[in-house]
Amino acid sequence: MQPTDVTPPRHYGLMLTEVATTHAVAASVAEAEEARLFRRDATAMIERMAVQARTAGVGHPVAAAVALAARVSQLRGPEEFADRNGIPITRLVEAESGSVRFGDLPAGLDSVLSGMNIDLLSLADLEREWQGAQIAQGALF
Repeated sequence: MQPTDVTPPRHYGLMLTEVATTHAVAASVAEAEEARLFRRDATAMIERMAVQARTAGVGHPVAAAVALAARVSQLRGPEEFADRNGIPITRLVEAESGSVRFGDLPAGLDSVLSGMNIDLLSLADLEREWQGAQIAQGALF
C-alpha cells in the first residue's frame, strides 16, 4: 500500500479572519448598517422620538420616548392608559416628560413593552451612552 497524498485544504491552519475575504466582511457590515438605518420597526421609531426629545433638552430622552410609545401603541389617553396598566397618572406624566430614568420606568409598562417587539437592550444602551456624554460635557463646563 502506498500512502495517499493528503493535501490539506488551502485554508488549513489559517485564522477564520484570514479565511473570510475583506470584501465579504465589508459587504456584510454594510448590509447590517443599511438595515439598521432603514428599519421601520418600533425600536427605530422610539429612537427617532428619543432624538427629538434629546434635541428639546429632555433629561431622559430615551425613557421618555419608550413611555410615550407604550401609551401610543395602545391608542389611549394618559388617564385611561395609566388606569388600565396600574400606573399612577403622575408617574406616567413624569415618565413621558423625561423626568424618570430608563431603569426607573414604571413596572406597569413592562407588559405593554413586551408586546411591542422592541429591543430594550439597545434602547437602554442608547440612554446610557447619551447620559455619559451629558455627564462628560457637564464636567467640561
